[in-house]
Amino acid sequence: MENRNLKVKVIDSIMGSGKTSWAIQYMNGSHESEKFIYITPFLNEVERVKREVTNKEFVEPEKFKGKNKREHFKTLLSQGKNICSTHALFKKADEALIDLIQVQGYTLILDEVMNVIEQEPITKEDLQHLTQPNHNGEPLLYVKPDGTCRWTKKDYKGRFESIKELAESNNLMIHNNTALYWTMPVRAFRAFEQVIVMTYMFDGQLQKYYYDMHDVDYYYKAIKLDPEDNRYKLINYVDHTAEDREHLRELINIHYSKLNDIGKGYHAFSSTKLDKYANDSAFIELKERVKKDAYNFYRNKIKASAKDVMWTTIKGENDSIKKALAPHGLTREYNEQPNKFVEVTARATNDYKNKTTCIYLANRYLNPMLKQFVEDGGAKVDQDKFALSELLQWIFRSRIRVNQPIDIYIPSSRMRRLLEQYLNNEI
Repeated sequence: MENRNLKVKVIDSIMGSGKTSWAIQYMNGSHESEKFIYITPFLNEVERVKREVTNKEFVEPEKFKGKNKREHFKTLLSQGKNICSTHALFKKADEALIDLIQVQGYTLILDEVMNVIEQEPITKEDLQHLTQPNHNGEPLLYVKPDGTCRWTKKDYKGRFESIKELAESNNLMIHNNTALYWTMPVRAFRAFEQVIVMTYMFDGQLQKYYYDMHDVDYYYKAIKLDPEDNRYKLINYVDHTAEDREHLRELINIHYSKLNDIGKGYHAFSSTKLDKYANDSAFIELKERVKKDAYNFYRNKIKASAKDVMWTTIKGENDSIKKALAPHGLTREYNEQPNKFVEVTARATNDYKNKTTCIYLANRYLNPMLKQFVEDGGAKVDQDKFALSELLQWIFRSRIRVNQPIDIYIPSSRMRRLLEQYLNNEI
């Protein structure tokens, strides 16, 4: 029986507070009978867990004797092994894999939230084609009353095979007859004896909305390092606005000058606006101004070297926005250092902790269609909390995570206001 009484433990503490260190400490102190699956975004964190958890042997699924990683995952589950893997592989969980988790009685530790809902790229015309009855009187994609989809032709071969695979896994839903969404099967969480999610500002994240849609209960804890014994402790969660952010106010230097004028307006630098900046010839002067202003910020205002800069924007289809808006001087790659472009969705990596100068050319909103899908499912989206959560995760890839000062250029007036409110404990 799946765990209908599951209450997810959300450890909601600021980046760099020691969440991963606590998890390693917790697993090292656990009973020998407790089995873990540790899921993290990055392979280097997989290696860290395998190395630092010393009282249990963790195994990473891999291609093995002709089997793919998911099949090896199932083999390890059947053997009751402690498993450490990535978000990307865990998202491929099918019914058989979930059944094995349930039988074995695992604890899940999820390092950072996952993309538990994703829109599948398909045109409205193709979707109508799939859901209309064919010459046999049955559509390829049959939509059940609850919105989930079933694929009707088992031997289908063609350009919609990826859609077929998702439908066969009972992970595909249609919304308003215009969009298809892959959703992580909620059984993938309810199959566990215990689920621990480690993140920051969970209230603004898609996984929170997903849990609300599926009536999954959760409660909050936080992390604190006890200086007396140098061990991490779980403490009661307090509202984020009660946090002591004085050190962040001293370390985060927001840039103010006429360079911010380009970001006036609530929707400036949104994905829709950025697409116009990059791809509409009517906006060519504005596009060049974005590139020039960003260069002016780091070279002339801050006098930073290109190697000290990390920057981001919405990538756009085929990286069109990223390529069009790359600030002058930041397009060349350096082999001896990480890429200067850090994806706007970046989380949980330490690869950029030497970066002193940040350029944030974005204004984040949850996709309107995805927002409607989530809210029609019973959740309530807070666009400002979502945007702030995404912004903070990105900023904390820089050297702020090691308590070193940074300079940041955020031309979007909305995103800059959210950061100001956060630093002043207003949000």
